[in-house]
Amino acid sequence: MCETQIISRHIGRLGRRSFDRRMRIASPMFVEKRGELTRLLNEVDKLSDRLHDDFPTISEEDYRMFGPELKVLISTLRDLRQESLIRKELKPYNDRMRQQIADLEELDHDIKAFRVDAPKNKDLQKTMAMLNSLDFSKLPK
Repeated sequence: MCETQIISRHIGRLGRRSFDRRMRIASPMFVEKRGELTRLLNEVDKLSDRLHDDFPTISEEDYRMFGPELKVLISTLRDLRQESLIRKELKPYNDRMRQQIADLEELDHDIKAFRVDAPKNKDLQKTMAMLNSLDFSKLPK
């Protein structure tokens, strides 16, 4: 079992912070705070790293706990990026945000496909068992 509660708290905190940044960017009184946005993006990187590291141990129960929050975070980051596209002073952050959103979406898909759905797929389980039984040491080098 992965560190579900830590991941869940991390996702929730990032969701709130990204929503807060989105509101500030949308405000006509917005004063650019590159440091805050940089810190937010660094935290998203840390979350992605944690999800990558914990991927082999994430269970369906874990995903039920943090999956909905992860989807909200992705949506909020997508909205933050859309808002920042109209602010020319935030242009340097757009590529990084786009990549982070794509990374989180891929992680979300992979967790659902390989850690939640794959264990339930009997045909896939049979195929994996057959592959694991093959002796690859006899293949020519």
